[in-house]
Amino acid sequence: MLAALTVACGEDPAPPPAPPPPPEPALDEAFAMDLEALREGTNALGAAAQSAEGTPDGVARARRAAALARVLSVRDPDGPWLERGRAWLLEASRRKTLAGACDAALELAALEARDAVDPGAAYLVAYRITRRFEEEPCVAEARRMMQVLEAWRPSAGQLARIDADPDEGDPTAGLDGTAPPAPNGAPDLAAWAAERAETGARSSLTSLTVYGHGDGDAARSVRAVLRFDRVVAFEHGEAAAEGAMPRRTWFELSGVAFGEGVADALAVDAGGLRRIRSVERDGGARVTFDLDPEARFHAFVLPDPFRIVLDVEEGGPRAEGPVRRIVLDPGHGGDDFGARAFGMRESDLTLDLARRVRTLLARRLPDAQVVLTRENDTFISLEQRAAIANSIGADLFLSIHLNAADDEVERGGVTTFVLDTSDDRQALRLAARENGTTVDEVDSLARLLAQLHRSDQVAASRDVAEQVHRATLEAGRRHLPSLHDRGVKSALFYVLVGARMPAVLLEASFLSRRQEADLLRETPYRQSLAEGIAEGIVRWAE
Repeated sequence: MLAALTVACGEDPAPPPAPPPPPEPALDEAFAMDLEALREGTNALGAAAQSAEGTPDGVARARRAAALARVLSVRDPDGPWLERGRAWLLEASRRKTLAGACDAALELAALEARDAVDPGAAYLVAYRITRRFEEEPCVAEARRMMQVLEAWRPSAGQLARIDADPDEGDPTAGLDGTAPPAPNGAPDLAAWAAERAETGARSSLTSLTVYGHGDGDAARSVRAVLRFDRVVAFEHGEAAAEGAMPRRTWFELSGVAFGEGVADALAVDAGGLRRIRSVERDGGARVTFDLDPEARFHAFVLPDPFRIVLDVEEGGPRAEGPVRRIVLDPGHGGDDFGARAFGMRESDLTLDLARRVRTLLARRLPDAQVVLTRENDTFISLEQRAAIANSIGADLFLSIHLNAADDEVERGGVTTFVLDTSDDRQALRLAARENGTTVDEVDSLARLLAQLHRSDQVAASRDVAEQVHRATLEAGRRHLPSLHDRGVKSALFYVLVGARMPAVLLEASFLSRRQEADLLRETPYRQSLAEGIAEGIVRWAE
């Protein structure tokens, strides 16, 4: 009666109490307990760790959740447990001032070495421990692990990247009196160019092209590309607004003259870039970029031909929310055929796949805009492709390719790449082929260009890469059960450099392998690959 009177008086009845969380599984019982109960308990513990993020209790819970996830990776090998365990340990080790953070990093190294069977990644984790932490027992154990893993020691470039910023991603870095990295701290690309520039040689700035403006909608970002006939030495600087002079950034170019197509001034008024001013002077030239007060920018270089690239982005945070824009990049095009084998061209097949994926996404993600970097058999430069994605504020950039090798390969298959350093010689050779350059050039620039991508962006790229890779492989195996899983890897693909969103390159099959080439010739196989690519994007987006 009292409850009825309460409702009649307009008061809402009390909501039913929330169900209690599942009990935390004991690690020593994890192999014997019910599998579904173990899954639920592990996920609940991971969620509790996330709720306590940034505290010693959060570290302890994340470590316990990761230990259970390692058990689940054995009992439920098709589940996402290694990825979750890695993510929990990364978060637990992120703040080096918290108790247990160093031990969490050691456990991450053990996960990479034993569970993921990636001794190179384990070495990198252990090496970072020795550079970040001062806890003697923990650091001593990391050094011992490095000795055991010496045969898999990564390249000097990868280790140098850690040396440059051992506390990358740590929000407490710099709070103990050490200086944090400069907000616009760019890798020393000028030094890289100076080492390769010919002393006393005269060079030409053959073109200055801006991508991302004048396309109708207001561009969020623009990319300026300075193209030269040879490598040039340069200085890169920034100046604050003074009186009538706006905030600006500039390149001082040594021994450079302008080609016929370079204008003295170019109005842009998009993406945070107002205009570009170019002037020749004794011994060289200067190109100045006038910026909006809150604009962000970063620069990088690309070889063969030598280019200086400046990306400028409007100030203010990116809007959060559902996936709104996806850019699909059909590899190659025009005079750039890509791989050719058995009478087929990679450029034709990638365009066909991208069109099919767009059609599928229009049904699966009707609220998202899907843009192709090329609609037909035309040439689009590598630097222009990511610029298209930046200019529209895309949430995902996916470059679609097909693999090939000069020599006969025993196994073809599907490979997916994110932009990062790599000492995998096969990945370096593939990147060199797609970039149109040499392995040595790719390797020498890898450490510098990889620094342009934030750790959270690399992690997000790997998330979508895992989803797209797994779904594409599943779809291809409907036609070819033996389709090989070549894994998700890291490499320096120039087409991904400077992308400001998760960016992935997919090698969807092996064009130079007869069995896969015969299937690529048939519509049902290409349709299945497209369905797999679309499925992976949808899984990530939702």
